Amino acid sequence: MVKTRFSSAWMRSLGIVGLAIGYYVLAELSRHVASTPQDVTPVWPPDGLAVGGVFLFGNWMGYGVFLGSFLANFWAFRDDSSLMAACLSALPVLGIAVGTTLGTWLGTNLLRRFTSRRYPLTQVSGVFKFLILTAMVGPTINATFGVSSLAFNGTIPWSIYGSVWFMWWISNVAGILIIAPTLFSWAQWVRQGTAKTQLPPSYRPSKNKLKQRGLQLWTKGEPCILLLLLVLISEISFDLGYNLEYMLLPVLLWCAFRLEKRWVTLFTLISAGFAIIATVNGQGSLASENLNDSLINLQLFVSVITVTVLILIAAITERRKAEANMQLALSELASTNSHLEQRVEQRTEELNSKNVALQDTLKTLQKTQLQMVQSEKMSALGSMVAGVAHEINNPITFVHGNIEHVNGYTQDLLALVDEYQRAYPQPTAAISQKLSEVELDFLQSDLEKVMTSMKLGSDRIRNIVLSLRNFSRLDESDCKLADIHTGLDNTLLILRHRLTLQDNLGKIEVLTQYGNLPMVNCYPGQLNQVFMNLLSNAIDALEAYVRRQQQESRITVFPQIVVSTKVEHNQVQITIADNGPGMPEHVRSQIFHPFFTTKSVGQGTGLGLSISYQVITEKHRGKIWCESELGQGTRFMIQIPIAAA
Repeated sequence: MVKTRFSSAWMRSLGIVGLAIGYYVLAELSRHVASTPQDVTPVWPPDGLAVGGVFLFGNWMGYGVFLGSFLANFWAFRDDSSLMAACLSALPVLGIAVGTTLGTWLGTNLLRRFTSRRYPLTQVSGVFKFLILTAMVGPTINATFGVSSLAFNGTIPWSIYGSVWFMWWISNVAGILIIAPTLFSWAQWVRQGTAKTQLPPSYRPSKNKLKQRGLQLWTKGEPCILLLLLVLISEISFDLGYNLEYMLLPVLLWCAFRLEKRWVTLFTLISAGFAIIATVNGQGSLASENLNDSLINLQLFVSVITVTVLILIAAITERRKAEANMQLALSELASTNSHLEQRVEQRTEELNSKNVALQDTLKTLQKTQLQMVQSEKMSALGSMVAGVAHEINNPITFVHGNIEHVNGYTQDLLALVDEYQRAYPQPTAAISQKLSEVELDFLQSDLEKVMTSMKLGSDRIRNIVLSLRNFSRLDESDCKLADIHTGLDNTLLILRHRLTLQDNLGKIEVLTQYGNLPMVNCYPGQLNQVFMNLLSNAIDALEAYVRRQQQESRITVFPQIVVSTKVEHNQVQITIADNGPGMPEHVRSQIFHPFFTTKSVGQGTGLGLSISYQVITEKHRGKIWCESELGQGTRFMIQIPIAAA
């Protein structure tokens, strides 16, 4: 027991020292290889190494993070003028080391808490948790401690605190994004074992041994070919000056589809390394005369390719897992069918009724399976919509909030110019020439119009972002009070681009006739999807109808959709009507059946109205029906109780 404890403590000590040395060496390499002439390191890989060490081995590796951060920063900020000066210069370095350790510890523990996985990047949701909890929260603490320590010590002035903090933070984020996933994936590969080389998912054993051997050689040589492509594109883009940086993305996507995660993350790291070294040396289109612009271009490029590849890897992993589960289910189903066939041969009459029940169960299973796929697609779409809305919301809020200030500043400047003109009515020849060049009178009259247009544009973007966030309703999976009109308006806003028909066919007019509705207990996200299905079908029907009329050289109907609401017998009734071609009775009677569709192959699954029917009748205990006649348009009506069922 004593020997075991000693061995464990000894191994931990070696791990701490190893992480500290790795942190220090990586920091020095970053300063020498990827540091600009202004001593700015755009990407800080040691933080990615720290996150990987603490996440993979445990919180005790935080001692190595502290030691490595202290050594790396003390060497950078030390004062060799005297012993006292050297001791005093260690104080802010201690603050930096504490911030690095706390940020790494918090980020990795949050990631463990919310993913519960040794490899957290197997799901798209895990990628976003890694991006937010580890790559953003941890560097926030790190940057705050580090910059504050330097400011209190007088190393940097407080006037540039914000810019230094941002550069510190974003360099740490980029370092974590490119280093940590590589460590995670290679650690997972080591833990799972390296006995077999992974073949492509489409590989099938062949009786032709020569062909089988060729496939195996291609599988082994494919990483080398992709690596050569990455190096070649990087050389052309960064060394020769051609703007082909984003040509790296298709190669990385190829890697994601064809190779294991460890190769994809490694190739992403290599691509980022080429971009970093070239940019800090003033090469490639990412580099510019302004240092801040160069660093922002570089960090955006690194972040975009890394996050894109990580999300794609997670999506592919989820899909392959789903396919494996589906194959297993189909195999089990085939085995069950074979067993049933044997029993049918022995007792045909006895099992006749059971066969009918089994067929019904099989149909239900297929229906449920397709509905689950549809549900997952809508969930992923909602996540993407909410993520895009969130990412757009921050910069547009910044722009919108500063337009008023910019407008005020420009008015003050123009007023000052007027005062100067009144005070000095006879300007010099140079000033008169400049006034003529800039057309001051036109500038004064047009500037206010430009500012008003910018204000209207930012308001428009903010409204669209709000509609996207309200429509996704990711946080509203439970039954709760909601405004039906808000859901309808948001859905119409999202579908607004489809109201203008293609090929100059005109525009669909939408009329809203809203009654005075109270707040309704419902599932807002699912109800929004019902509205989306009904309105999309109405638009499709009207577009096809108008196109057919144009081909026949006759326009008798101007397309129109009417959305109305009212309260009737303690229930809310929503009506969505169009003046399209309508439908015959044999079609109308089947529209809510699963898999029934009148659209061409590839344009519809036949599940939209079926799912809408289930949402209304089962989830909301309401009713949905359709009224339609040929040539008289179509009207869908929904009734749901105001109070929860």
